[in-house]
Amino acid sequence: MATPLRYALIFLLWAMVAVIYAPLIPAALTLISPALSLTHWQTLFADPQLPQALLATLVSTTIAAVGALLIALLVIVALWPWAEMAAYVRPSAVAARHSPCGFCHQRPSALC
Repeated sequence: MATPLRYALIFLLWAMVAVIYAPLIPAALTLISPALSLTHWQTLFADPQLPQALLATLVSTTIAAVGALLIALLVIVALWPWAEMAAYVRPSAVAARHSPCGFCHQRPSALC
């Protein structure tokens, strides 16, 4: 009994999506037609401001990416549990003495 109702509701939802997105189809066609024109591309590449605009875009994008990485690094450094992690990172004296590599027996000060 629930199956026919389920299919009707699915159809209703797809109809609502189609009503919302249907006006975008003519707009997409309006935007795509100039992009396929050779004269528009020739005009773009003949513009003397294009190298300066590309350089400004590259510089601003690089600054934004480096800034975002620095902010993320600062957040990680601020929130990292340094005291708790020191016990895990610090090599144990027993593990260093009984290391399977041959360097520890030849050089006792070596960390293996």
